[in-house]
Amino acid sequence: MSGKEKNPAEYRGVRDEIRQQQLKTKDMTLKGKLQYFWDYYKIHTLVCILVLVLIVTFVHDITTAKESVFCAYMCHSSQVSGESLSSSFAEYADLDTENYDCLIDTTVNLSVRTFTQYDMAASQKLAALVQAGDLDTAMMDSDVFYNHALSEMFVDLRTVLSEEDLNKYNDLLYYVDRTEVLRADEDSYYVDDAEEMNNMNVSEEEALEELLAEAELHRHPENMEEPVPVGIYMSDSPFAQKTGAYQQSAPVFGIISTSERIDTGIKYLEFLWDESIDFSQMLEENLY
Repeated sequence: MSGKEKNPAEYRGVRDEIRQQQLKTKDMTLKGKLQYFWDYYKIHTLVCILVLVLIVTFVHDITTAKESVFCAYMCHSSQVSGESLSSSFAEYADLDTENYDCLIDTTVNLSVRTFTQYDMAASQKLAALVQAGDLDTAMMDSDVFYNHALSEMFVDLRTVLSEEDLNKYNDLLYYVDRTEVLRADEDSYYVDDAEEMNNMNVSEEEALEELLAEAELHRHPENMEEPVPVGIYMSDSPFAQKTGAYQQSAPVFGIISTSERIDTGIKYLEFLWDESIDFSQMLEENLY
């Protein structure tokens, strides 16, 4: 017998096994057959179902996914409902949410005083969104804002705001020194000075005092070689006042330099300063 010839005995064995399985179920009721099938083939069935569910879910996500019409990060404001804030702004700006998504994330927290796995993941996600041009605005504490401003994440407001709007926010402008930006290393994403990082152990009162002192430095362009307005202080905004989201910080708003929806970002800034918006209701909806 050559190596290519089939062994009939082997194939009779397989046929016999199939025949035996058929004989076992021949006289069974439908319920019995189903029970027999489940006992012997439940693992295979569950695997097939799981694969099918994954395929259906993947296809559904692909076919139903909508492009974003606006995307914003609101760091340290988790007590505010991002969904409610998104819905309210979409209505305010008359955005097309039937065909596009308006995404305002209030769950992100970033800090220069810690370097946890969460900080790392949040930072990487932020960088990816910025690089892809998917993020339009961001609002974060002054010290965090400054670290990102060193990487030129935020647009020079003089290039996107009218002279009238600049005058409106004149006393609220947040400046960085262009010469510091040019000197900044690529690794200057987080404060890496060991002594400063050890300040994590200071009291909350001392930490807040340091944060406010750092934020105050960026109010004085006269002390800079080449001041560039890249942000707007938001502590006195109706959003911050009515939600209490930034009572222990110095929030700064900026428009992302890679955004292709600058006009919508400016509209969002106006929205956050609109006294007629009931931001407290958004807070209540999130809490209760």
